[in-house]
Amino acid sequence: MAERVVPFRRHNGGEASRALRVAVIGVAAALVPAAASNAGAQTSGEPTPASVRITMDTLHLLGGVPPGWMLSPPSGDRERGRALFERLGCFTCHAVRGESFAAPSGAGPELTGMGAHHPAAYFVESIVNPDAVVVDGPGYVSPDGRSTMPTYPEMTLVQLADLVAYLRDLRSGENAHLAASTPAAVPLAESDLPAPPEAGRRRYLVQVYAVKSGKLQEFEQWFASEGRAQFLAEPGVVAVDTYVDRTRSAPRLVTVLTFEDDAAFLRFTSSDSADRVSRRFDDFIGPHGHDIHLLAPIYAVESLSARRPGATPARR
Repeated sequence: MAERVVPFRRHNGGEASRALRVAVIGVAAALVPAAASNAGAQTSGEPTPASVRITMDTLHLLGGVPPGWMLSPPSGDRERGRALFERLGCFTCHAVRGESFAAPSGAGPELTGMGAHHPAAYFVESIVNPDAVVVDGPGYVSPDGRSTMPTYPEMTLVQLADLVAYLRDLRSGENAHLAASTPAAVPLAESDLPAPPEAGRRRYLVQVYAVKSGKLQEFEQWFASEGRAQFLAEPGVVAVDTYVDRTRSAPRLVTVLTFEDDAAFLRFTSSDSADRVSRRFDDFIGPHGHDIHLLAPIYAVESLSARRPGATPARR
């Protein structure tokens, strides 16, 4: 059976929990037949945010936006975004190390690695309204206190999404554009990946996140004194494992909730006590997504691993 990943995006630290539960019940109910009928299917692109269901009266009482609302631009095309970055002449003010653009002749912050430091909404605002956040720097600010970056009123929404996709991809100092002659990478089918360990009908809920500033110690204390026991008290929750992933720029924490089967996962998504402990968990972390996996999401490949006899293996 091929793995099918169902992505969910939570935009705030807990207010969307109910909306997530409603959406996830319908998805989880169809996991097994969907996976069977879509063998080898792969998901790609940015996950679509989970819907927030709300009455019009409540929406008006909240000021016209749902709780914890945050702008989520649609997925764009990174390559088209790079071409637009070049066509608009953005490189004349912004350096991007590893790219083949000419050296900047104007003043503007270097964009190398910026994708790891800002959410997509920040890039959208910076392009649409440069004066919203004026960064101090040589030549960045005009004599009247405004940003020296121009605006682009003729830019379409599709172009905006593409440009943001390119900026979000700038996560290191080496962002060299692939030459046209270089064949595009083809995603591996599930059958081309090393097999995961046998796990029966277990289900996995994965969250990738960063802890809010100054909250890590409190987060660890809460988990040790309350969170661990509350998660494991939910019927069918087998384990809660958190990993630090230094291979990514940010965020670097990954928590995997393992359920013994589909029924346990469904019970969790409709449980008030599970909702409470999930909300408390979210109090400590920033915006994050939720992925449901049918196969173990992180596992060691023993056939491609080796260690010196007597050496302590890395915990996985």
